[in-house]
Amino acid sequence: MMPEIAKNKSDRKKKAVFLLSGGSGLGSIQVGMIKALFEQGIIPDFFVGTSVGAINSAFMCGNPTLEGVDELEKIWISVLRKNIFPVNIFSTIVNILKRKNFLVSPKGLRRLLEKNIRYNTLADARIPCLLIATDLMTGEQVVLSSGNVIKAVLASTALPGIYPHVEMMGRFLIDGSLSGDTPLSVAAEYGAEEVFILPAGYHKTLDKAPSGLIDIFAHSLNILIDHQFLRDIEIYQKDILIHIIPPVYPIGHSFYDLSRTAEYLSLAYDSTKRWLQTGGMNTFEIPGRIVKPNQWL
Repeated sequence: MMPEIAKNKSDRKKKAVFLLSGGSGLGSIQVGMIKALFEQGIIPDFFVGTSVGAINSAFMCGNPTLEGVDELEKIWISVLRKNIFPVNIFSTIVNILKRKNFLVSPKGLRRLLEKNIRYNTLADARIPCLLIATDLMTGEQVVLSSGNVIKAVLASTALPGIYPHVEMMGRFLIDGSLSGDTPLSVAAEYGAEEVFILPAGYHKTLDKAPSGLIDIFAHSLNILIDHQFLRDIEIYQKDILIHIIPPVYPIGHSFYDLSRTAEYLSLAYDSTKRWLQTGGMNTFEIPGRIVKPNQWL
């Protein structure tokens, strides 16, 4: 059953959704974007989140206010890489020897979610929260709108080979980016008339080849995702008002580098404010390259 989408409480007449894509450890970029949008009174009727976008969506749906954004900002700034990406040579070798199908334990991420998401099921969220996962067996896109919120987020963020799959709804679920990183089709199905896409970056932003297992995987996934994204834009632009917030992607830094989170968040906030002030909502543009710091600041 589709969750009921509440009417927009702002002055805008269109039913709006924030669509949060994946981006590994760069999810703080989306928090800066959300903050700038909320400050202008642009608050969605519901969220659709994939991968790290599922983390931000689940939190914001529990407290869709500026105070909630400020709290999420503090959480991101306080998180250390070792808490959610505890990758080292010893643990990798142990997991291989034990023939495990993942490299990173999800325990740290689970603890972070349990500490900061203060409702139990997706149905308990203050505004509807739709999280995207992928069926490991069939490749089918799975929209999670009910059930335990922590398991749903872990399923949507379960990068294959990095985190273990999650059993839910009788399925083996993995990262939603594989079947729909920016699922406009889901937003359309659930009645969206206006969509704000909040990306963490695109593969075109790299100036050099990625290094490291997670970076290479994330970059390769972005290449595949880009084609689907452009196809969906062409299909749904006719019926849905689409805004793409200019992506801010830190060149030369890892997808799971959390040492400069505050800087990335601030840059995304400033660039989104500038986009709003210069009439970004009145024009449509598919970003080619990223917004570099010296273009906005």
